[in-house]
Amino acid sequence: MDYGVYFFFAALMIWGAAFVNYLIPETKNIPLESIDRLFDRSLTAHKAHKIVWGELQEEEGALRAGLANGDLKKDTTIEVPTHVEKV
Repeated sequence: MDYGVYFFFAALMIWGAAFVNYLIPETKNIPLESIDRLFDRSLTAHKAHKIVWGELQEEEGALRAGLANGDLKKDTTIEVPTHVEKV
């Protein structure tokens, strides 16, 4: 068990870095509701972040355009709790 052990762990570290870089998609700026779409098997891991991020930006743009045009109305109702427990 000379220096071969170090080469073994170095090889595992290099393999692990390649695995994470190419087979696990980036989750930065993706909301929790869209994580299932991000990890969908039909998307390649390397391109999944760009695709899902683009879809989210399109949805946000459509929502903002609808609010600006008056097609969608902002929800201004406030729910009042019907039951409050005092301890």
